[in-house]
Amino acid sequence: MKKYYIIGAIILLAVIGGSVAFYEYEHNPKVEYKKGLHYYKEKDYKKAFHLFKESAKQNYAPAEAKLGYMYKHGLGASKDDDKAAYWFKKAAHQGNALGEAGLGAMYRFGSGVPQDSNKAVYWLKKAAEQGNAKGEYYLGYMYNYGLGVQQDSNKAVYWFKKAAEQGNAKGENALGAMYQDGSGVPQDYSKAVYWFKKAAEQGYVIAENNLGAMYQDGSGSTTGL
Repeated sequence: MKKYYIIGAIILLAVIGGSVAFYEYEHNPKVEYKKGLHYYKEKDYKKAFHLFKESAKQNYAPAEAKLGYMYKHGLGASKDDDKAAYWFKKAAHQGNALGEAGLGAMYRFGSGVPQDSNKAVYWLKKAAEQGNAKGEYYLGYMYNYGLGVQQDSNKAVYWFKKAAEQGNAKGENALGAMYQDGSGVPQDYSKAVYWFKKAAEQGYVIAENNLGAMYQDGSGSTTGL
């Protein structure tokens, strides 16, 4: 009988162990995040939101940043700038570039947090230094208009170009505007058209307008960055 007790105990432990392993797998923040990305790409935002939230509750920074983005744009949940800022901040304090860029943009516009150009620059710079295109674009914007930093067209061009070379439409349009105006770079209409066109091909309306203006009279005037 003792032999059967031992065998039974081994089987029981194996079952329990398997259940624990299954539970851990199902509630693994990385697994939930990856599942969320799958549903996000399929545009099933409600399922994606639920999975990102479960992952974010476990302090997984990529999920926190993604959750902030979804609250910011009202994807899978009602648009809520306060909650967006909350989750961006949690991700940013873990060094997540998307969280840093998101938080920087929130401080830039005073969305969910008090408007603060200095804090915006701080977080955007941290994101840009990690190669985040959104952070690069907005940091260029801050330099171009002297918000939270001394105005510097050369640095604006530097960061716009970094963003543009990653395919960021706003960065492409902004770089085109700098070439058109000869700000921070020698004036070059052909390069302006090149970058406006790349942004316009992504459906960026401002770039479409800028490109149309240049085709119309050979130079045109930009409608903003």
